[in-house]
Amino acid sequence: MKIRNQKDFWAGLMFLAFGLGFAILALNYQMGTAVRMGPAYFPTVLGGLMALLGAIVLLRSLVSRVTGEAAKVKMSFNFPDLAIGLVLFAVFAWVSKEMTGNADWGMLAATVVLAALSILLRPDSKPMVLIVAGCLAFAYLLKPLGLVLATLLLVFISAFGGHEYRNKEIAFLALGLVIFAVVVFVKGLTLPFPICPAIIDNCPIR
Repeated sequence: MKIRNQKDFWAGLMFLAFGLGFAILALNYQMGTAVRMGPAYFPTVLGGLMALLGAIVLLRSLVSRVTGEAAKVKMSFNFPDLAIGLVLFAVFAWVSKEMTGNADWGMLAATVVLAALSILLRPDSKPMVLIVAGCLAFAYLLKPLGLVLATLLLVFISAFGGHEYRNKEIAFLALGLVIFAVVVFVKGLTLPFPICPAIIDNCPIR
């Protein structure tokens, strides 16, 4: 089977991997129903749709033909880099699991280390690495830090991956996203997301 469109192939593979990854991680949480959504409902549905989109794009790459400059793919990393990253995540997660009984902190530490190494050694990969790092930081810090701080970290870390960084614009974006997340997901959909850090017994935001 021949890959006719490398851009579609890699994009589809990425969507498929992330979609399945989110859906598999969500299996550890309660699903709930469409009326009363549990913490696993949203990532499962979103992951399934993302995996479906990835599969469609992946199959399209095998039948659609693109020639010339559009067919060329310039990747900011290579397969050894990808292998090193996967090994790094596996080792950190295993060490964290053995030491603390929880692999989450190891995954978060591996994200920080991999992001730093990528920025230093593969500067072209900075946008992709920081956006993924922001998403992982949000996922692993949502419970201990709460929705407000985790969302702020997501916006600011991802923003560093852009070509231009403006403090005022990013601050307004972060504030708007925090208000949207609290109003829609916590108040509207009544999802059981913690709003404030776990160390605060009485959260002022209710």
